[in-house]
Amino acid sequence: MSKLGTIREIIRIMRSGEDVGDAAALKLTLTADEPPGPHTEAARAHAEQNFQPLDFEALAALPEGTFGRAYADFMRDNGLKPLNFSERSRPIFEQHPVALRYIRIHDMVHVLIGLGTDGPGEAGVYAFVAEQKYTPTLDKAARTAHRVGKLMFWARSRVREAERVGREAAEGAQILVTAPLEDMLDRPLDEVRRAVGVA
Repeated sequence: MSKLGTIREIIRIMRSGEDVGDAAALKLTLTADEPPGPHTEAARAHAEQNFQPLDFEALAALPEGTFGRAYADFMRDNGLKPLNFSERSRPIFEQHPVALRYIRIHDMVHVLIGLGTDGPGEAGVYAFVAEQKYTPTLDKAARTAHRVGKLMFWARSRVREAERVGREAAEGAQILVTAPLEDMLDRPLDEVRRAVGVA
């Protein structure tokens, strides 16, 4: 597919609202291939979890205080949809396993470290990503997020605080692209935070 065709397909998927993870996966095809790195095989080991659809209604019905319920509430409150992938994205996963795994769990990271989706919140999550060192491409995204955060002069103190939260959450944390987060959705959020080392 040409770049223009890829962009058109991304727009079509976003408009349809179905398997919106496919749109994010297609964006990866517009960049260079992901070189093998220290987390590549561990991310590939989560292929089946990555492609298991997240049922928003089922997650929203989980007891309050669970990771899954907190995730569903976060997505609803921010007008987001779970990043589900269809089988069409599986070849992209083979080329970009760490990046696609991160796309899947990005909003879960927000929930785990307690940061919102505003500018400071995104800066804080990418400070966490920078410490986790997933891939050169995600490292570059983290550097860009830091630079953008510095431009938000009206929220400079909030950006600094969010970045501090992100960095501190990453200290001693499990590499989250290698964590079976989908298997933990029915567990208490505090328990999951302790299990992955971000508490």
